[in-house]
Parts: sequence; structure tokens; C-alpha cells
Amino acid sequence: MINKYNLMHRILLIALLSLFIFPVLGQESLNYKSFFFRRDFGHYAFADRYAPRTNIGFGAMFVANDYNVDPESRRVAMDLEPIIGAQLPIYYARNQKYRWSITLPVSFSVWFDYTEKRTSPILNTDYRFAFLELNYSYKLKNCKLNNIGFRFTPFAHESTHVGDELIMAKIADSIPYARINVSYETYEFSIIINDTYNQKIKNHSIRLGAKFLWNPNKGYYTADSSEVGSGIEILSSTRWVEPFIQYQFQNPNGWLSNDRMMFIFSQDFTLRVRYGYPFNYADNDGNIIIKEKGEAYQMCSNSLLGWKLLNAKQEVSNMGIFIKLYIGINPHGQFRNIPKYPWLGLNFIYDI
Repeated sequence: MINKYNLMHRILLIALLSLFIFPVLGQESLNYKSFFFRRDFGHYAFADRYAPRTNIGFGAMFVANDYNVDPESRRVAMDLEPIIGAQLPIYYARNQKYRWSITLPVSFSVWFDYTEKRTSPILNTDYRFAFLELNYSYKLKNCKLNNIGFRFTPFAHESTHVGDELIMAKIADSIPYARINVSYETYEFSIIINDTYNQKIKNHSIRLGAKFLWNPNKGYYTADSSEVGSGIEILSSTRWVEPFIQYQFQNPNGWLSNDRMMFIFSQDFTLRVRYGYPFNYADNDGNIIIKEKGEAYQMCSNSLLGWKLLNAKQEVSNMGIFIKLYIGINPHGQFRNIPKYPWLGLNFIYDI
């Protein structure tokens, strides 16, 4: 029997696929088409922290008891957040009015507490890939907006794994701990207004979209009873959509830009699902307190301010450097139950 969630998802998927297929079939003859050509449009916002691009972040994080292996209390520590990602090109086509492409996005991220004195442990790893990503953009005439397009990913997978050294440290310290199997499938749709087409121009762009769970009945995670400490109850997730809005501004001619780099500001606001299982913390006397907040939506902000480098031909290169401020839930793996994770640091971005 098809439940209401599955029926809703099928109807939504058919509608989204139609948005991509019908405009492409109805277009005039192509001026250019090629397999394995990297697209020049529909790029992810730099503030999209889950974008499939190579991104290395060095910064200062808030330290919670759930991911601290140091026996001494730390409130703030330096960490490393490297992401290795790419969008593998499959097909690209365009004419004077529109552009569309098919790619395969994939990324792998690591959360690394490299300043911890004993072991400098890996705290968490995330794996993401999609079987297909469809991008479409249409140029507008006689309009203040340059173009409008959309991105549709019909099936994507994410799974995450907690670092073994973290688990062993918690067991050795007899601290209540649970290994949560965060593994789920999603589909995503977003509208892109005023794409830059990777050009060195002054531009304001907006992205609106949402990520939907394929199986809301399964949720974002499961837990094995043998890997859950006593006194910890793991409740299933019930929410299944995460909407977002992104704004990005670039200006190659302002006082913050020159012939070597172009100023960019990128902002992401995402209503993320804070996972509903408890976390623990140490009080002023060193006692471990188990805190339960329950599953809820929480607004998360990711702000990047920096520069994209220009090459010798004054074209936009693949390299960029940004100052980043993130405020929201912990974005790493099973630690998305922790409501406060401010992060400030530098991000080095390379678009493959």
C-alpha cells in the first residue's frame, strides 16, 4: 500500500522532472553540445557548506562534551574541516537562450581535532554522492533579471561515521555514549535567479530550495541497541524537509577588488532538522549531565566573505579564499543533535 508520504513524493518527483524535461525538449536547435564538458553555470553558492567542491577550513570551534577526547575541559579549540568534492560532468548543451547539463556530484568531508594533545583525532567523516544532478538556465530578455534556472537532484545519499578514537575515549572515561547510524537518501530542488555564468561581473544572485527525505518513515538515522549506553533513549526522526535561501554578491570593480581578485559575499540560511536524541555535557563540578531537547527545526546561518582569484586573462579562476562564520546546530554527522556550534575561520575553496 502506498502511504501518503510516498504518494506525495512520487507526485512531487514527477512534477520536478517535468520542469527539466519539457523545456529542454521544446527548445530550438543546439549551438553546442558535448559529453564530459564542465558546465559554466548553475554553480553552488560558496556559503553552501554541503556543496560538492573541494573546501578546506581552518578555524576555531566550540567544544562540546560529546566530541571532546581531552580529559581537560576545553571551551574553544582549533579544528580542521577538509572537504574533497567534485561534480563529474556527463553532458552539457546550450544555445543563445538556454543551457542545461547532467553531472554526478560526490564529496567526502572530515572533521579533525588536530590541536588535541593526545591523539589529534578524527571526530567524524561524511560521505555524499548523487546518481544524477540536472541543471537548467534560461536567459531573460527585456528584464532586470539576467536569467532564471533550477537544479534538481532526484536521488542522493549521505552516510556518516564517528571517529574510532572518540568512541574509545568515551568508553574509557565511562561516559554515556551512543553510536548513531546517520544514513539517508534525499532529493533536492532549487531555483537560481541571476546566475553569473562564472563571469567577472557585478552581480546579485538568489537561490531558493529545499532538500526532501526519500523515506520519511525511515528518517535520518537508526541506532543499534547494543551501541547505545544505558540511560540514553534514541527517538526516531519525524521531520523530512530542510528549506534554504541563499544570497550571493560579487563585485570585480569595488575597492575590495583588484586585477588579481574579485570580492564576494555569500550567505546561506537553512532551516535544518536538529536530531532528537540527547547529548551530554559536564557541569561546573565535572558531573556528566544528559540533556534532552527533542527533534526540532533550527535556523542555521553560514556567512562567507572573501575573494575569488583571477587568472592572467582576468578570468575567474577555480581558487578562492574566504572568512567564514557559521552559527547553528553542529553540522557534522550524528552530532546534529547539538544545538550550538559557532565556528569562525578561513576557508580555501577550489572548484573542480
